[in-house]
Amino acid sequence: MNGGNSAQETKNTRSRLGREGEEAASLFLQGLGWRLLERNWRPGGTFHRLELDLIGMEGDALIFVEVKTRRYSHERDRAAFPVYAAFTARKRHNLIQASRLYRSSRGLWDLPCRFDLVCVEILPDGRQSVERHRNVIEFGHTVDCGHTPWQPW
Repeated sequence: MNGGNSAQETKNTRSRLGREGEEAASLFLQGLGWRLLERNWRPGGTFHRLELDLIGMEGDALIFVEVKTRRYSHERDRAAFPVYAAFTARKRHNLIQASRLYRSSRGLWDLPCRFDLVCVEILPDGRQSVERHRNVIEFGHTVDCGHTPWQPW
């Protein structure tokens, strides 16, 4: 057996799961009246590994959305392995950095912004549970949503 195939299959399964969660999150947010601007945005160049799952507008606010998806094979696993646990400090750091690059590339420093987390759970019976958490990163001056025209890094 070739171990590479197993690793590739795992990556493909995760990728499909991520797309499924992002689609559920996208539909959920549009149902709330959001206008989606971007999906899976990457800055390219040196920062090509950074990614913003969804970027949208809610009213006049620019929202960066991280989507976390988990499929549960047993109901008891939901409490033991909550989907939001995958929203790590490293992920928050990368989101802040990617949001700076996005705002810089689009000249959007004057818009108020925030970071939301959408957790998608796929339950054993196939049902989906979607939950949004607003303002998951307290960024203050780290992103500069204070309406200044300069870039804070």
